Amino acid sequence: MDPFGKTIKLTLFGASHAECVGFVMEGFPKGEPVDIEALRHELRRRSAAAHAFATPRHEADEPIIEGGIAEGVTTGEPIVMRFMNRAHDPSEYRPVARPSHADLAAFIKSGGKEDISGGGKYSGRMTLPLTAAGALCRMALCRRGVEIFGHVLEIGGARDERFDAVSPQKPLGDGLFPLVEPERRGPMEAALSKAREAGDTLSAEAEIAVTGLPAGLGEPLFYGVESCLSQILFMIPGLRAVEFGETNGRGSEVNDQFTEGGRTQTNRSGGINGGLTNGMPLVFRVRFRPVPSIKLRQTGFDLEKKEPVPIEIRGRHDTCILPRGLAAAEAAAAVGLFDLFIADGRFL
Repeated sequence: MDPFGKTIKLTLFGASHAECVGFVMEGFPKGEPVDIEALRHELRRRSAAAHAFATPRHEADEPIIEGGIAEGVTTGEPIVMRFMNRAHDPSEYRPVARPSHADLAAFIKSGGKEDISGGGKYSGRMTLPLTAAGALCRMALCRRGVEIFGHVLEIGGARDERFDAVSPQKPLGDGLFPLVEPERRGPMEAALSKAREAGDTLSAEAEIAVTGLPAGLGEPLFYGVESCLSQILFMIPGLRAVEFGETNGRGSEVNDQFTEGGRTQTNRSGGINGGLTNGMPLVFRVRFRPVPSIKLRQTGFDLEKKEPVPIEIRGRHDTCILPRGLAAAEAAAAVGLFDLFIADGRFL
C-alpha cells in the first residue's frame, strides 16, 4: 500500500485475518519520548473489549515494537510496530461478496488472488496500527502545546451539544464514550440497543477539536490542512464525510470578524483559511455510515458462481462505528498534523 505523508511516511501492513497488522513510520524525529501506557490507553479506546456495542472479536492488541524506539525514546530510524491477530476465524466467511463491502471490487482488482475474509486490508482492523501511529504523533504534538480531543456528536438521532468553537473544552469521561453533556449517553445507548435487537446498525457523527496550533501551518492548494487531514481520515472504513467549520448560511452569518491580536470573535471557519491554520482552534466533524454487516437477510454475490445469492452475515460486528471509531479519527488527525509540523520545520 502506498504510504501517507509528505515528510513522515506511514505505511500500514497486514489484514483482518492475517497473522498480524502493523505499521512502518519513516521520518519521525529522533529523541521523542514514548509513553507506552499512553499508547495502550489510545488502543483501549479503540478496542472492542472496552465497548458494549462493539464486535465480540476481542484481541489483546499488545504492541510489539520491532524498530525505531529504544529505551522509551525514538531513534530516528523507521518505527516498526505490529499486533498479532489471535481471534481471527476465516471459516466464518464464504466466497460471497457482502452488500456494501469492498469484497467484490477487491476481488476484481486482485484477479481473485486477495484474501478478503473479514474485509482483508479494507477492514476496520487496519485502524489499529493507524491508532498506534497516531498515538505517537499525538505525544509529539502535545509536547509542542497541541491537544486533540473529540466527542460523539450523534448516534441514531440522539445528539450531544457541539463544542464551543472559540474555546473548546475537553469532553467528560475516560475517553471511551466522550460527551460534552454526559447525560446524552442514555438516549444514544437506547438507540444502539434497539438497533442491535433488530439485527441492524446505525450511522453516527463525531466532532473533533485541536487546540494550540500555530497560525500558518499547511500549504495552499494541494497540501492544505483540509486536504491533508481528509486524505488520511478517509482511510478509516465507513467514514464518508468530513466538514470543517460551518458551511451553511449567508456570508454575513458565517464570516469571522477580527478582534485583538488577529483572533476572531467567532470561529465559523473552523480554524482554517486558505488551507492554512489561522490561530483559532481547528474544529471539524466526521460522519460515519451504518456498519454494512447486519444480521438481516440480504442479497450477496457468489464470487465463484458469478451470481446473486441470499446471504446472512454471521460474523462478529459493531452496531455502530462510534464511539470506538473516534480514537481512530483523532489518531488520523494527529498523523496528518504532525506531518505538517515536520514539513514546515518552524516548530521542531
